[in-house]
Amino acid sequence: MTLDEAPAFAALADEAGRRFGAASTPRGRERLLAAARARQVRLGLADLAAYEALLLEEPGEWNHLWPLALANGGAFFKPPQQFEAAGAVLREWSVGAPERTLLALALGCGAFETISLAITLEEAGFRSKNWQVEIRGLDLNPQAVARAQAGFFEELPGLSAGRRRKWFAPRAGGFGFKFGLAPPISLAAGNAYEPETWPWPAASYNLIFCRGLTFEAPRQAPGRLAEILLAALAPGGFIFTAPGEFLVSGELYLEERAGVTWYRRGDRRAKANRFHQPRRKQAREQEEEPCPPELELKLAEAKRLWEAGRPDEARDLVGEVFTAFLEKGRPAWPAWNFLLMLEPGK
Repeated sequence: MTLDEAPAFAALADEAGRRFGAASTPRGRERLLAAARARQVRLGLADLAAYEALLLEEPGEWNHLWPLALANGGAFFKPPQQFEAAGAVLREWSVGAPERTLLALALGCGAFETISLAITLEEAGFRSKNWQVEIRGLDLNPQAVARAQAGFFEELPGLSAGRRRKWFAPRAGGFGFKFGLAPPISLAAGNAYEPETWPWPAASYNLIFCRGLTFEAPRQAPGRLAEILLAALAPGGFIFTAPGEFLVSGELYLEERAGVTWYRRGDRRAKANRFHQPRRKQAREQEEEPCPPELELKLAEAKRLWEAGRPDEARDLVGEVFTAFLEKGRPAWPAWNFLLMLEPGK
């Protein structure tokens, strides 16, 4: 982007933030810039200033730009450990649940998440035990919603051979999801930060997946999102965020198992905050393994970015470290210790 184009892109990013509450972090702006550049080239416009002018003249162009900025690929069960943990904690919760109903919500669900949740909950055996299960999914990108609704995929990234055979049927050019085997799924396009516009009546959800919604949103997003989730979460319900993504609330409590973290609404354990470190196993059953050198380098770079006044980029790197540990099935103590070090007063 040239200096001459910078004012046009700044105006475009501001408008994106006003319309969608996103593209406020460095990573979000990078994706918006890439999408705007792709549209500019496709339309044969001279520069970003010309494209920004087109957006002012034809607001409908946002319907082409924004889905492109949101599209970032994906796969089923990404990462698989989170879905495994969700199934496990729900099975444990179900033992004392007052009713045999389970309502799940996926915010920013993309094309893959609701189907992954449907497979997870079906394999957990709830419906075979006469539970009423329903899944709802919301995403800003209408193209991703349409893909999930159709259940048709040219490829099946992230699925094992067994799940491919059980859950998908070959169709011309790809594979179709067998919706008849799964719990009911309702999908809609919409903004997670505007619950008043959600198409479903007010409900209490036992499980909410909302992964990555604060990474490319305004600084007040974690607090605002926590308010929205608390209004929608049932007592004792669970929230799964992306690795390294934190919510700020006095009513949400952070829990961990084998490197996977989630929030529970209840009165157990220490209150969650952005830099909360989960309680370690009593008696330290195993000594912590050393942090791999490549991840140590990422944490060092995150510290440099933090000290340089670039906290969003620092948190992005710490999130990558969390993900790496999660994929190894190991608790991410080096990343937790790093975040604890940044806590005010430490």
